Amino acid sequence: MPDSLDLDDVAALLFDERRYNGDIRPKAFHKILYFAKEELDRECVDETIDTYWYMWGAVVATSDSSLEIREGTDGQRVICETEVSDIDAPRTTIRRARRAISSTLDRYYDRGIEGLTDEMYDEAPYDVQRHFRELDKQLDAAGDSKQLTITLDRNEKRTRETLHRFVQSFPIDDFPQYEDDLHIWYRLMSAELDSEDYDPQTAEMLAKSFWRLYCLELACRADNLSRSEIAEERGVGSVESAKEEIRERLRRREREKARRNSKDTRVAKEAADAFVVPFIDNDLLLH
Repeated sequence: MPDSLDLDDVAALLFDERRYNGDIRPKAFHKILYFAKEELDRECVDETIDTYWYMWGAVVATSDSSLEIREGTDGQRVICETEVSDIDAPRTTIRRARRAISSTLDRYYDRGIEGLTDEMYDEAPYDVQRHFRELDKQLDAAGDSKQLTITLDRNEKRTRETLHRFVQSFPIDDFPQYEDDLHIWYRLMSAELDSEDYDPQTAEMLAKSFWRLYCLELACRADNLSRSEIAEERGVGSVESAKEEIRERLRRREREKARRNSKDTRVAKEAADAFVVPFIDNDLLLH
């Protein structure tokens, strides 16, 4: 009889220990399991749960489990078919695991999903992750038509300051292959923020594109998970091909931006010449 618990075992205990019978959403599931791992360690319960950092925090690797994520009329939910009676482990191990999961659920009920998320980001390996979370919140708020109606402010200045902190904190030493990508993305973001037709939703799309590009590599730095396993987790053929697709979209957007700027400059020059020529002609006539 094994002493360690796998993800299906821990999920079965989670569903059994929860106070409410409502669905467990993937967002809550990943965060609860992230902290449950820590509590299981405190209770000296061995587990084989793998986690990795991705776009919105730490994620539990589920591809080797029987867990399912199903779509419903009111959103996604986690489905666990394993029962506690299916767990092949000593009673003392299950008892300690219950205690660990119950403690984690207490934190969740007390602090809510945002409170757990705050704690999770305190443990994120890089400052840039905390800055992106702030940037994402600002862009989301700026694109919220209800909030804009109340404040009449898209807060470009504050967003630009957060963008600067993001770029300054980006771990180039650990991810040197991202230096060119970072520069391209920063130019695109700066141009959008400086535009007279600034669109927060466009800026948010750009921000998420670059963040996914980076997080695909960040995920691969996780212990015990190979690049092919991360690809399976994220539903892509390969990590490298997914990254290259995003890179090409960013490069294409920069090329399009450069062409528009060149065209605008040419049109402005022609308009200026058309304005100046009559005065030049008059001067020539006077002489």
